[in-house]
Amino acid sequence: MDVALRLLGDGRPHSAQELLAAGIACGDFPADMRAAPVEAALRSYLQRKGQSGRRVPIVREPDRRYRLNRPPDLWPDPQTPLAFRPPAPATLAALETVRTTALGEDPIAFERAVCDFFATLGFTATHLGGNMRPDGYIDAPLGVLGYRVVLECKTAATYGHVTVPAAAEPARYRDSYGAQACALIGAAFWEGNPLASELAIHGVSAWTLDDLTALAHAGLDPHEMRSLFAPGFAEDALGELLWERAHGEAKRVAVIAEMLQQIASREQRLAARPADAPRLTVEAAILCVNEALADAGSDARAERGDVEAAFTWMTHPLVRAAVWADASHDDIVVVALGVPAHNDTDHAAS
Repeated sequence: MDVALRLLGDGRPHSAQELLAAGIACGDFPADMRAAPVEAALRSYLQRKGQSGRRVPIVREPDRRYRLNRPPDLWPDPQTPLAFRPPAPATLAALETVRTTALGEDPIAFERAVCDFFATLGFTATHLGGNMRPDGYIDAPLGVLGYRVVLECKTAATYGHVTVPAAAEPARYRDSYGAQACALIGAAFWEGNPLASELAIHGVSAWTLDDLTALAHAGLDPHEMRSLFAPGFAEDALGELLWERAHGEAKRVAVIAEMLQQIASREQRLAARPADAPRLTVEAAILCVNEALADAGSDARAERGDVEAAFTWMTHPLVRAAVWADASHDDIVVVALGVPAHNDTDHAAS
């Protein structure tokens, strides 16, 4: 299922046969594998997740194709893939220690490993432990936007999953430790309705080893992570955040910027005199991008806010794919002629 979920991450519906073909091409499935096991695994996954009381990650459409349970992504992919921060070596090393201690016999070692892991992500982590205290807490050093999360860590040496989550435990220390959120961390949890209800009642987020692994590889900063500590299963919030990052505003702005560079470069070259070149205003850009999207076979449509964001990004000093035509900032001129704008989200305009 991990392979299927990754392949469905492009935001488009796929049949079991298409997923099989893509998996074979990537080397994830053996060349002699058939579509029937893929179909069976998908149906079993849907049934199991449907009984958990949580949002089902995958939906099956009437034409028997599968897609992630997210809004359809109608936008084409940018020519230059979006770039995100890779995981730091220290984070990956700390994650391995978390994995080992989560299934071990030493709860204090697990508590310390979890604190060390979050420290590599930019938090200030404090390990406490003992009686009548939380296992630890982490602070996001974000100035006036800072926040604190109380941590409760549960080992799972016997069964491989936490048998007694006790979501109420970290919630007891929220106010006394001045925290804004609470996190329950363990190797795995049974995803039944009782735990989901307990997390909601006590305002606690539940984190598994799979969630921490996804977090380590996501390259997020503490500000981006705040929404992940909302009550419930962290997997759900993390899925929402990563989907928006890959298929939301950043992607739309990148595609718009690429299209505008191509369109403006052509028009500027064709103009007989500079004075004859058409002005690329926001209104003109919306029309040009929507026409380009239609030509590409996409039903997506550019909104004013995304085009304005593309203008701001293209004219940013760290990007400089375009400049404002004059002090009015009504229209832009593309200066990176024939060179795609660099889609590095670490240098996006803020």
